[in-house]
Amino acid sequence: MNNKLQTMTSLIPSNAVEILPDTDRFKYRYSIKSASSDKLYRISYDNAPGAGYWTCSCPGNIRHGSCKHLEAAGLKGRKYGRTALPDRKQIEASRLALIHSA
Repeated sequence: MNNKLQTMTSLIPSNAVEILPDTDRFKYRYSIKSASSDKLYRISYDNAPGAGYWTCSCPGNIRHGSCKHLEAAGLKGRKYGRTALPDRKQIEASRLALIHSA
């Protein structure tokens, strides 16, 4: 398995409903199911100039710049400012936290 594929699969939790292709702006995109409804929310890393943070399509993240979905995975949303993509150990810790919180 090449390094990009290993990094991508370790960033995406096992409870992801759908893995989406990267775009120029959004990286490591996937969908998760809401715990309280049938809605799907998209989580991705916003790589646009001036961004550099994780985003979720849920109303909480849109309004407040972070949400329970990002926090459960140990990811930093817009309200925390610019963050680099995590290293491999942080990715695995975040993935385990999300799996155990589901």
